[in-house]
Amino acid sequence: MIYPLRILIILGCLASCSNRQFTIIKNVNVFDGENVLENVDFVFTQNGIEGIFKESENYINAIIIDGKGKTILPPLINAHVHVRNAENLKEAQKEGIFGMLDMFNTDKRANELRLYNDSLSYAKFYSSNVGATPPGGHGTQYGVNIPTIDDVISSTQFVQDRIDQNADFIKIINEISMNRLNTLQVKELIDEAHYQSKITVAHISDLQSGIEVLNQNVDGLAHIWYRRNSISNENDLNLIQEKEAFVIPTLSVILKVIKNENQSGLNQEFLSAEELKNEVRKLNNKGICLLAGTDSPNFGMNYSLQFFEELLLLKECGLSEIEVLKSATTNIYKKFKLEYFNKLELKGKSNFLLVDGKPYLRIKDIMNKKRVWKNGIEIG
Repeated sequence: MIYPLRILIILGCLASCSNRQFTIIKNVNVFDGENVLENVDFVFTQNGIEGIFKESENYINAIIIDGKGKTILPPLINAHVHVRNAENLKEAQKEGIFGMLDMFNTDKRANELRLYNDSLSYAKFYSSNVGATPPGGHGTQYGVNIPTIDDVISSTQFVQDRIDQNADFIKIINEISMNRLNTLQVKELIDEAHYQSKITVAHISDLQSGIEVLNQNVDGLAHIWYRRNSISNENDLNLIQEKEAFVIPTLSVILKVIKNENQSGLNQEFLSAEELKNEVRKLNNKGICLLAGTDSPNFGMNYSLQFFEELLLLKECGLSEIEVLKSATTNIYKKFKLEYFNKLELKGKSNFLLVDGKPYLRIKDIMNKKRVWKNGIEIG
């Protein structure tokens, strides 16, 4: 059917106007990803954020929400997970975790999960796909047939294959307890990934393995070192700082490993819980960028509550509330170059969560009741 031009214009205007329904959260506190604005009016539509005002103007037929005593936060991101199915993404999104960085998966499953990236009710999925490991290396022990770096597949080819399979970044395994890639293979992986404009993340469990990949210019470490005798010194910290590398401590999973070790009576292999937390404390005191991640679903950890518990653990390591919130938001946006996510600002996407309390002053408030908006639409 062909419509007259005048009718098309009216229809177009109606469609546009439908996204111009203003919502105002009044007298609310806002952590925009960098700074805190207290007792402001937060105005948004489905098209984006209209403004953050000390006192907003009158918007005709605006929906008004009382924000007194509550805080708006930018999208949370879990920087270390292994996603098993789409329900994991849905579980996270419902709690205000808008993105999941998957640190090892099959190419097939990763690409299936990417199909949900434009869905309102599912967290965005980013993945390394298969991690770079040799035959018999960490990641091969689960009985799943995965490509490894060997005499047939070179480091360079491995990176290209992952890019062809839509990998968002490159994960490198440097696990001391199993077969490992040699120094040249690791260097080739990092160099090729950077040539292809991909971030590199290395799995490590001991300090020396971390130092090795840092000297080869890896962008970040997945897990803080936790094996016995892995106590960093000033030279180690200076190196991480000079390389501008990030660390994803994953305290949630490592503390469970240590607890299991202690309960078994074999407590000689790992640092104590306090030693572990002190290593994170040293990194933070040095100004090294920390990112919040859990390593779910290991030890049966979920994709929602466990993330908030990780933030409380980071607080126990001496991070301020603002530092903890940045570790779960803007630090991750920047280090992983997540263009979809930005701090909360004028004309930015109306993606945020509203939390009862003031987590920027009391991080425990992050556990409180939440309401979540994605593209200006509240997620039920």
